[in-house]
Amino acid sequence: MSKNKLIITGLTVCLILASILLILNTAAADNQGITPQPSNPQSTAPMAISQKASAVPAAVTNDIATKYWLELKAYPSSNTRALWLYAGNDWRYLSNPSSNIESSVQNAFSNPNTFEVRVWYSGQKIVGLVVNTK
Repeated sequence: MSKNKLIITGLTVCLILASILLILNTAAADNQGITPQPSNPQSTAPMAISQKASAVPAAVTNDIATKYWLELKAYPSSNTRALWLYAGNDWRYLSNPSSNIESSVQNAFSNPNTFEVRVWYSGQKIVGLVVNTK
């Protein structure tokens, strides 16, 4: 696949994920039974995340990730495993990343002169992720 096709595919996936997030946030605001999970103080997250209730979804922003934190096993076990990326001067998370996403991000951070990780996020949640060559 050519580089342009990969970029277009990645951006398309990001837009689809952002749309899904917007729908879920709207449903939560309308009390349709979809609610965000409460923050647990005994978390393996790299920092405490404050959750604010808001009827208006946050805007989607993007930035280059400079650090990553991969939860190999969530604690407590009731939590969802997450990939944490430091972008936009804060930690952002992606719940239940696939093994392909994990290995792509690890490869990018192992080869920082060749690859970079661009993150699209809304608040603390990652809604899109692209690994590309510099």
